[in-house]
Amino acid sequence: MIIPGRVALARKLSKIKLRFLKRFTKLAIIVFIFFSLTGYYPTLSIPPVKKSLVLASYKATGQEQKEEVVAESFSKPLVLPHPGYLTTRFSAWHPGIDIATGLGMPVRPIINGSVSETGRDFWGLGNYVVVTHENGFKSKYAHMGKIYVKVKDEVASENILGEVGLTGHTSGPHTHLEITRNDSYVNPEALLPEIPDMPRPIAQD
Repeated sequence: MIIPGRVALARKLSKIKLRFLKRFTKLAIIVFIFFSLTGYYPTLSIPPVKKSLVLASYKATGQEQKEEVVAESFSKPLVLPHPGYLTTRFSAWHPGIDIATGLGMPVRPIINGSVSETGRDFWGLGNYVVVTHENGFKSKYAHMGKIYVKVKDEVASENILGEVGLTGHTSGPHTHLEITRNDSYVNPEALLPEIPDMPRPIAQD
């Protein structure tokens, strides 16, 4: 059977396309797994994180600067959303901090505010709540198992937003906390009380 040249060419091209799609799919899966394991998720900004000017001169040891920022920005000191350990710090590829704790731990707002958004993030943050605070600040709480509030609810530090869960891309129960001021990311460690690091396991002889 003689196959016309045009048909033969079309078959070759279709085979090349199929091989390319298979390779591309494998590469996409590998990249997705890699970023999932590193805790990265896409952000719609270039560069990945816009750092707030209010903390441009802040240094890790600058306790005086930290207190000054809090005093100028908020009517009262901030609190942690719940007790726990710091497992992932703020960086250009991780615009927030991760605070590990027990599954089902109540999550509270860091300061008084109004719930401006609730939902489920399919990029990896799972169930989340956003609270709007004074002076252009917002806080976002992600990976929640249950959400107890709705949009327009007024909340205080004594209220419960929901519970720590395992939704989204997470290897254990924790809260991913983001703080922004006028839509620019701020390092939460510069504003919150000190958070202890995860204890290291004791080596056994």
